[in-house]
Amino acid sequence: MSELSRRERKKLETYTRLYKCAMELFHKQGYEQTSVEQITQLADVGKGTFYNYFQSKEAVVLEYSRRKYQELIASGREAGYSLQERLDHVLKNWSQFMTREKELAWVAVKHREEAELDKGLHYGIIGIISHGQRIGEISKRYDPVFLAESLEGMVLQHFLHWFVTGEGNLEKEMEDVLNLFFEGLSERKLRA
Repeated sequence: MSELSRRERKKLETYTRLYKCAMELFHKQGYEQTSVEQITQLADVGKGTFYNYFQSKEAVVLEYSRRKYQELIASGREAGYSLQERLDHVLKNWSQFMTREKELAWVAVKHREEAELDKGLHYGIIGIISHGQRIGEISKRYDPVFLAESLEGMVLQHFLHWFVTGEGNLEKEMEDVLNLFFEGLSERKLRA
């Protein structure tokens, strides 16, 4: 790997400083209460500099979510469990993240069509499901992309309901969604 030029290092330092300052303010005072001007003041750069690195405040949140989703998938893949346990691990940690970061999670979900933020999580779930099919834990009857999209659809719907109504326990609902998902895909049931 080649070393970064001085200019590239400075750009990376500015990007990192803006990102960290934005996240610090979002966590300290809330997303809605944080302005781009406050972020740039804390980062000690001009307001225009922010827009050289991020299109909007939402772009910072989408980057944060993307990074968190990558961590979730990596931890799920590294877990030496069965397919169901791996997905349970990912969804449990996802629901804890969404609950803990409720305001930022909502921003990310609202703006997901503007970015590929879900793709890391999406491709990770496809990978976990594909592995489960290869080792015979679930049926190969369905395309892993279809299965991942179906699971993600159920998960997202439960998050939206939980966020809007404030009712329920998101972590418990993820357990129930996963149990329902697997009861319908069990190789034993499909063979019977």
